[in-house]
Amino acid sequence: MDKGNVSAIISALAGISGVLLGGAITALKEWLIHRSRRKTETAYLAAIVVSHLDRFANACLHVALDDGTAYGQPAGENGEHEPTVTAPDFQPLDIDVEWKVLPQDLMYAILRVPDQREQIQNRIAGIAEFVATPPDHSEYFHARQRDYAELGLKVSELALRLRKHTGMPIETTHRDEWSRDNELRNVIERIDELEAAAARHIAKHREKFDSLS
Repeated sequence: MDKGNVSAIISALAGISGVLLGGAITALKEWLIHRSRRKTETAYLAAIVVSHLDRFANACLHVALDDGTAYGQPAGENGEHEPTVTAPDFQPLDIDVEWKVLPQDLMYAILRVPDQREQIQNRIAGIAEFVATPPDHSEYFHARQRDYAELGLKVSELALRLRKHTGMPIETTHRDEWSRDNELRNVIERIDELEAAAARHIAKHREKFDSLS
């Protein structure tokens, strides 16, 4: 092979290498830009959505504490208990953020919150119509309080997961300190205790009735 051919081959290889290197550099540059933009969009989403989630969880606590009374007295007329707090709403798709930057499982969990809220509303509506007894409508209020306490805890956990995912600051509280989540847990425990006591009371009277029959 003469020197001319060798030189031509070297030039061709150098040209190909230059094209490949230039393409690689361009691809890397685009990847870095995309990564930076995605990181910025994720941080923005987290800041906005965490705020919405926290407000919704706070509103869930207000519902969980609503037993149909105001200042220790029935909130309705003629001694009737009635809600004093409106159930909160959460419409994540109305929030102008890029949801696709989140991991699929976290995105799905957040977007499902409205469905979970609707399920609660449907359930307690049925209890209100067919089960609850006046004047205190305890069956309705217990279900409403407990369901929204559980939903509030789920939403609070989603906010925590989102904070961890994006490296946002996380506040911690001890179990014996007051916090929204601890109060939501207390509501669940209190409702469970009330319902367990009611079940024992019914069982006791049923046994007494059966012994007389």
